[in-house]
Amino acid sequence: MVRRLVDRRVSFTHLCTVFLWLVTCFNGRNAVKIVKVVVPEIIQYGVQDAVILDCDYTYGNNTSGLMVKWFFKNNARPVYQWIVPQKPQDMGILRGRVDLTYRASNDPLKMHRALRIVKPNTDISGDYTCVVSTFMEEDSRTKQMTVFVPETNFRLIQNKTDDDTVNVICAAEGAFPAPNLTLATPERRLDGVAHNLKLVNGRYSAVASVTLNDADLPSPAEFICTLRITQANYAVRKESIYYPGPISTTPEMPTAADMQLAAAVGSKGTNIYTALSIFLLPAFIPALL
Repeated sequence: MVRRLVDRRVSFTHLCTVFLWLVTCFNGRNAVKIVKVVVPEIIQYGVQDAVILDCDYTYGNNTSGLMVKWFFKNNARPVYQWIVPQKPQDMGILRGRVDLTYRASNDPLKMHRALRIVKPNTDISGDYTCVVSTFMEEDSRTKQMTVFVPETNFRLIQNKTDDDTVNVICAAEGAFPAPNLTLATPERRLDGVAHNLKLVNGRYSAVASVTLNDADLPSPAEFICTLRITQANYAVRKESIYYPGPISTTPEMPTAADMQLAAAVGSKGTNIYTALSIFLLPAFIPALL
């Protein structure tokens, strides 16, 4: 009696295993599966005319309802859609910015799987999700792309408002994503640095400033400002030499670049002292870096 129960259990287990194997084989023959998504992590603005985001996949015997969609960030509506065998469509932020004639493959079930975005700008930086589906199956993958812009103006400024202190100001504009500014000497990173950041027309202006006592500085003193954009693995630096002492009595007129940078950081909500310091800098020191 016990042996019969054991045999029945073994037979039932065997049947379940065979059934699951058959189901797996059936689904595998009809499944759609993404095998590779190629999205460049970083591209530099203005360097290339277009960027390609590719989404390669395999498909089974049943391709009814085959569709490729691309989503931008967390938006519920796609920015690109191709329903086989119809023509592809661009939508949302990518409307009018995708080359709809581009073919990533000669396979009629894969040819319009990719995005060829023309003249990429910073507003298309973010996560891209490719979704490939049929009436039976669906698969998706997500990757991030950043359109990087180096700074257009970068200055390290010494501004004296009295004989005993110096304002060290580092300012940059025109960068994307948001740059990080650090002020330091060759020996240490400076403490008490104030930071301001502003986004205008898709580009960031950033200011880092600190006031130091001449008595705490060697003569001469060296200041270093480093601008970093971590996402792009990008870093540049400026260096300046400062000689503690009285305010210079030989003023210079502000340059056009000084006025432009002051305007960029001196809007409502930005430290007005910082903006004026940048604007009036040439009146206080004989040269700019």
